[in-house]
Amino acid sequence: MRPVEIVKRSYEAFSRGDLDSVVADFDPEIEWQQAQGLPHGGTYRGVEAVRRSIFDPLDADWWDEFSADPDEFLDAGDDVMVLGRYRGVAKGTGKRLDVPFVHVWRLRDGKAVLFRQFLDTRGWVEALAP
Repeated sequence: MRPVEIVKRSYEAFSRGDLDSVVADFDPEIEWQQAQGLPHGGTYRGVEAVRRSIFDPLDADWWDEFSADPDEFLDAGDDVMVLGRYRGVAKGTGKRLDVPFVHVWRLRDGKAVLFRQFLDTRGWVEALAP
């Protein structure tokens, strides 16, 4: 399976709420770079750290509704760029999130070894702020 197909499969699993399938395509030592300026911005290493620090708080702490909707997949061999939008409704505030993102993935031997997130964090922070 080509890297772009693996990345597409990950977004499809995320949209179904199937996090086990999302992380199944991650290398155990994945490096995950979350945009600075987000409440959970920074670099995380390993599947467990990513799941605990990135995925678990999405529903538990921050969003009543949340989606990462890809619009375009750019195939660059082992690197895949995804252009899309984050959409959601913040817990506590009820404010809407609708901001564009760029995700850059690097795969090796069929597993994601690197993820980099780029977005204007202001919309995310404003939606969560009381």
